[in-house]
Amino acid sequence: MVKKYNVDKDIIQKLTKAVKELTNTLKKNNLKKNTFEKVEINQPKRVKVDYPGALVSPMVGTVYLSPEPGKKTYIKKGQLIKKGDTLLIIEAMKTFNPIKAPKSGKIIKILVNDGESVEYGQPLIVIK
Repeated sequence: MVKKYNVDKDIIQKLTKAVKELTNTLKKNNLKKNTFEKVEINQPKRVKVDYPGALVSPMVGTVYLSPEPGKKTYIKKGQLIKKGDTLLIIEAMKTFNPIKAPKSGKIIKILVNDGESVEYGQPLIVIK
């Protein structure tokens, strides 16, 4: 059994004409229909860490030390923290990413300022 379909001949003619025009343009300009280019993306290099025990930035972005402007900061020097505590936030591409403590310990030094731009691998906080 063969199915019959209603076909809009006017649309088919317009599409055929458009394809022919495109083909002629490609030939006229000596262009290929498909052009592929190999693009290599290199991972950013990590910044050298001069602080043993430093937590480094996992991304490029803007660091915030408090949840909102004018609010209390997540951490301060000398504070004891637990693994999983939020230490700061890094905004990258309009997304706010909480940076959690990888281990329990004491905040020895905060190496960044609120609102500062940070690079991938940049030391943020020294935890002992």
